[in-house]
Amino acid sequence: MAKGYSQAVQYLNSFLNLEKKASYSYKESLKLNRVYELAEYLKIFYKDLKAIHIAGTKGKGSTAYFTAYLLASLGYKVGLFTSPHFFSFRERIKIVKAKDGKAEEKSISKKSATEIIEKFKNQLAIYNKEKPTYFEFITFIGLEYFLNKKVDYAVVEVGLGGRLDSTNIINPLASVITHIGYDHVDLLGSGLAAIAAEKAGIIKEKIPVISSYQRLLAAKTIKKIAKKNKSGLFILGKDFQTTDIEISKNYTSFDFEFGKNKIKKIKIYPKGSYQVENAGLALASVAIVKKENKAGDLFKKALSQCRLTGRFEVISKNPLLVVDVAHNQSSARAVSDNLKKYYPKKKIILVFSCSSDKKPNQMLPLINYDVLILTQFNHPRSFDVFQLKKILKRKAAVTENLKDALKIAKNLYTKQSLILICGSFFLTAEAKKEYVRT
Repeated sequence: MAKGYSQAVQYLNSFLNLEKKASYSYKESLKLNRVYELAEYLKIFYKDLKAIHIAGTKGKGSTAYFTAYLLASLGYKVGLFTSPHFFSFRERIKIVKAKDGKAEEKSISKKSATEIIEKFKNQLAIYNKEKPTYFEFITFIGLEYFLNKKVDYAVVEVGLGGRLDSTNIINPLASVITHIGYDHVDLLGSGLAAIAAEKAGIIKEKIPVISSYQRLLAAKTIKKIAKKNKSGLFILGKDFQTTDIEISKNYTSFDFEFGKNKIKKIKIYPKGSYQVENAGLALASVAIVKKENKAGDLFKKALSQCRLTGRFEVISKNPLLVVDVAHNQSSARAVSDNLKKYYPKKKIILVFSCSSDKKPNQMLPLINYDVLILTQFNHPRSFDVFQLKKILKRKAAVTENLKDALKIAKNLYTKQSLILICGSFFLTAEAKKEYVRT
């Protein structure tokens, strides 16, 4: 199996991987018609899936996990599709189900992944039209796996944008739009309305839409597209509420209210008040899909069990080392808020890098650090550290790899310090691998 799996991964990696490209033509590279044709050719019966579809700039991955855990608490087998991954593409495709009252996540096995890839490989060998991209192929693996496993529900996170994303072939029971901000502006558009239009491209005719509170231009765009599709629109802060938010050192508690559905003193453990927003979206989505208002205790237990890797995650206590996948203005602001709330007296040693398509001079000023160490990660999209230093024009130590950056950070570390690593999902993934060895 090891050899077969290795060969399967090698085949998967042979497809065009836009995640490794700093720039490309969005409209030329992402073609939903191609995805429809391929799905039909590969005989993937994705229309049979009962799905919840999630798009947004910040929080869509967290919302997807919360939603999957909530559905699992009701006794359902739930397929969970997210991206990107830290160590293996198999992390993107999971089954979540409850066992003895505790939710369990399990990634697609090497055996199942290999079998599906081999099946598609044989079919594509005689396919004479455009081949899928890497992400499209993984989308197909995920959908096929969920169908094979006969999941009751699938929770599907958009990869990029929404309108042209390969996940947008599904016809969901609900469309969820998390916070929209400025990210991928070179692909999705420079204005908030343009970005929102791409995200809201997941809205389907007469399918309910659950949205976070949005800034004016984004809100107007979502409302317009929902109205055009005759889709009911439910907005956080208007149609459902998260109130009485209390932030403690180890958890955040809040109340949720949506019509007759009222749940008090919900506890979540991922740090940050913005996670309340994500949990609220998940609760509203499940309430709409299941018309469920008597499962408060089950939902409270499910949300208390959910942990989110890479989201303001402490990966070492000595030294105190926190990683965050923050990679845009909105998420950088959230990281800054968390530092103030949870570690107000710590001196922040910031290890920072980002992808070359990001705007570091708009992200970095939002984080209140004491020492800055600039680095780069081992990925084609990594910002060259010397170019990064030139653009930022800030006093900083410069290293060409994370391992050296961590050495500098640890030499500067005292008990009054906190080492923060953020700026990219890829940097966080590297840190989670590296910190054990240094």
